[in-house]
Amino acid sequence: MLFKYKDDYQKIVYDLLSLVPNMDKMDRITDEIDWYQDDDSRNFYLWKDQNDNWSGLLGVEDKEQNLLIRRLILVPEMFTLPNCFKMLDELEKIDLGKKIVGSLETAKVCEEWEQAQNE
Repeated sequence: MLFKYKDDYQKIVYDLLSLVPNMDKMDRITDEIDWYQDDDSRNFYLWKDQNDNWSGLLGVEDKEQNLLIRRLILVPEMFTLPNCFKMLDELEKIDLGKKIVGSLETAKVCEEWEQAQNE
């Protein structure tokens, strides 16, 4: 299940962002969180798995007709395409009518998700 970011989730976001390569310094993570908080069109969504554990994070930018997925992070033991697809499915339910697209980092997963939707 996806949960829109709120300040109570800050430590969880820090932990999940620390899984990203080159995001190993606290100030880089803080800069990333600040960047999302500086604009209402950008949000984090945290994902709980079937065992009710915080296991994933989506960094999303609302681009009028599209939702740009800037970050798609899952803890290593949960990183599977089906789990990525679950997160994107849940995001689509939240923002009906908007096309989900990927950034350079997330495009492959987003394209595979879209293909699976069309099958």
